[in-house]
Amino acid sequence: MNTLALLGTVFGLAFSAGLNLYATVLVTGLAIRLDWVSLPQNLSSLESLGHPVVLGAAAVLYAVEFLADKIPAIDHLWDAAHGVIRPAGAAWIAWRAAGGSGLSEAAEIALLLAAGGIALTTHTTKATTRLAVGATGGHALGLGIGLSLLEDLVSFILSPLALLVPLLVLLFVVLTLAFALWAAWRLARRRRLRRAVA
Repeated sequence: MNTLALLGTVFGLAFSAGLNLYATVLVTGLAIRLDWVSLPQNLSSLESLGHPVVLGAAAVLYAVEFLADKIPAIDHLWDAAHGVIRPAGAAWIAWRAAGGSGLSEAAEIALLLAAGGIALTTHTTKATTRLAVGATGGHALGLGIGLSLLEDLVSFILSPLALLVPLLVLLFVVLTLAFALWAAWRLARRRRLRRAVA
């Protein structure tokens, strides 16, 4: 597996974990256990995600998150707690994926940091969006539930694709993060202009 493919797999799983860590582990583990995907030799350490104990824990935690994420106020508390859990989980998945890659120790550490950073960025964007929806009364319209379902869907689709078509997933992650950074820059610039006018 070449380096770009490894980056696509790791970054795709990290992006997905930033949205929903438990859905990422569950669907990736099921895809591996049920032979929906064939892991290259250097990613064989990810087979542990398909262990019944891991699948059981991920399924229970996903069910809890599924319910917690649909209840206003509880979803914000859940997101606050997972501001550490999701990036740490993404870094752990990256560590497992990099195990047989032959990367130097320095490159592995950089990969873990990047995976954690991507998951944190995705998580922060998700949590901020959900707070904004709640603050503008979107929960009354069901927008919070709709966003939650969309996030789950993205995690369930993106996770196996990170193993099947890692280069395409890498492109998606890079473009999505670039757009998020550009949007944040535009928003900050607009706020500065409003303050200057006021």
